[in-house]
Amino acid sequence: MDLYHVIDSMSVGAVRWENFKIAYKDGQDEPDAPWMFDVCDVWYRDPCQVIHNLLGHTDIKDEMDFVPYQEFDATNKQRRWEDFMSGDWAWEEAVATLAPIILGSDKTTVSIATRQTDYYPLYLSIRNVCNTTHHVHCNAVVLIGFLAMLKMCRENANTPAFHKFKKQLFHSSLAHILCSLHAVITVPETVLFSNEYYHCIIYSFAAYIADYEEQVLLSSIMHGWCPKCLAHQHCCEHTELIIKELDLQTLWDKYSIDGTIVPFTSEFPHVDIQRMLLLDILHQLIKGGFKDHLVDWVEKYLIHVHGRSTAEKILDDIDQRIAAVAPFTGLQSIEGYVPEEIILTFSSFLEFCYLVHRNVITEPTLIAIEDALTSFHLHHGIFHDAGVVLMFSLPQQHAMKHYPYLIHQFSTPNGLCSSITESKHIKAVKWPYWNTRDLAIELNIPQFHDILWCFLQSQLQHDDHDPEDVPLDECPFYDGSVNVYNSMSSTFYAPSDVSGLHGMCHKHICCSPTWRNKGSCYDCVFVITNPHTKGMLGLDVTRVLCFFSFKHLGMEYPCVVICWFDHVGDGPNNTGMWVVHMCNAQDIAIIHIDTIYCAAQLIPVYASQHGIDPASIKLNESYDKFQFYYVNKFADHHAFEIVS
Repeated sequence: MDLYHVIDSMSVGAVRWENFKIAYKDGQDEPDAPWMFDVCDVWYRDPCQVIHNLLGHTDIKDEMDFVPYQEFDATNKQRRWEDFMSGDWAWEEAVATLAPIILGSDKTTVSIATRQTDYYPLYLSIRNVCNTTHHVHCNAVVLIGFLAMLKMCRENANTPAFHKFKKQLFHSSLAHILCSLHAVITVPETVLFSNEYYHCIIYSFAAYIADYEEQVLLSSIMHGWCPKCLAHQHCCEHTELIIKELDLQTLWDKYSIDGTIVPFTSEFPHVDIQRMLLLDILHQLIKGGFKDHLVDWVEKYLIHVHGRSTAEKILDDIDQRIAAVAPFTGLQSIEGYVPEEIILTFSSFLEFCYLVHRNVITEPTLIAIEDALTSFHLHHGIFHDAGVVLMFSLPQQHAMKHYPYLIHQFSTPNGLCSSITESKHIKAVKWPYWNTRDLAIELNIPQFHDILWCFLQSQLQHDDHDPEDVPLDECPFYDGSVNVYNSMSSTFYAPSDVSGLHGMCHKHICCSPTWRNKGSCYDCVFVITNPHTKGMLGLDVTRVLCFFSFKHLGMEYPCVVICWFDHVGDGPNNTGMWVVHMCNAQDIAIIHIDTIYCAAQLIPVYASQHGIDPASIKLNESYDKFQFYYVNKFADHHAFEIVS
């Protein structure tokens, strides 16, 4: 029975978000630095549970390899590389059913007009999944965390203490997020697969997708050095030994390693971060090598040869050539303005980029890659001879020499490229943020995100504390999209001659910017604020500004944005009706839709507002022109039963 209980308790569902806080501890060096007192909030999902979900993902069950293999062309017996498990790393690593873990992180900016503009998402995947499945975004890459983004002033940004804390914050955050994998890295785990059978599987950290700047941070090396060269020279055991035995200055001067940082890989046996770091086609080749280097060199060459004035005319003509035709690589646009050696440099570089980006790489392709690299090195010397470039020791271009070896190890590079995580930014980070931002703009509520997070705090809080007392930075943030609705139906108990069976009735509540071609319609509603008190003493009146819903931690939240009305007095006036007045325009809140009882009708107190001609007021403007309103309990049977 215990076995059945364990099996029944297992599930393949959404993984909830958790968070932890991290802060600087040693404040002796610079006690006046304000960042030392900041508490960083890191949100994450259990990576072990995420991997369980991927292994049980029925949509991709036929697109996964669990056994390493080597593929050969039957016609010529030449080797082919396509998916990750066809590489030498998987062949050498596997001692059981293997799940190679791929991590990736990359800062992204979603807006420049809002309070929070930068995010630091962390992604996870397992490379049992085929490359083609990764490329079509079948949820094989999962967002598992948001790393802390430090805010600092320029005065402290370049201090050694801040730089050390920034590096260690990154590694310590990763170590904590990944801690659930400690037990399953060396000991096989039994996991439910998508074929509905349980299998024994062992995990292994295979690769980390990052641009060069982040590779420096991950490997704790000096900027300008190559982590892959260090990986060839020193194994992880040797690196650990020299860090332990050498003083920090010697370690930095001789090996370019920052020994003050404890890497996240120190928590895991036999994990070599320098070996994990992969070359990135998008950032290192296309953006780094091509855009930041070659294109910049051509501009400098033209200025060096022709002078700035003539060079700018030539560059304008090049731009016009590019704009005059459909998108293309651009070689023809510089032809005639630069020597043939530069044309051949570009041609060789682009040849290399397209070859390494192929879905399938064969032995002849590897030879062509090496030939293109040799040609590039042969011809790009013209920039040095012209005095445009003094040295070619650039990490992005230097990395090209490692591609043939890494293709042998990890198969095709396009399956391990940051373009996959970049495209994931759009779905996992930017789309949700744009949706909530658009809603904030449409409603003209700049503080929309703040009240949304406060609402989430109130929904998730299980004690008696007032959610408004919780600091905003401690409230859970929302990372999903929103669905907006223009109306809802409220079902409530109000016995009358028009009610349905058992006294139940339902009415529609409208919240629409355009209603029957007669302008906007934003209804008012009764909200239950004290369920133990009858009538208006247990109700508040609000105006509906928007109905929307979203999903957080697997839970659907149907919500409404409202503006409050306050009661005037402790009871109805001589008309027998309560009077309310509109609160401050900034007194906006988000409430759960279940707290709405039914629609309410308000009548302006005309005597309170002089100088307004009632005949000039349109129906859709009546709730905007006055300050005081009667709560009309005579609107119908239901209102009378509810308010009385």
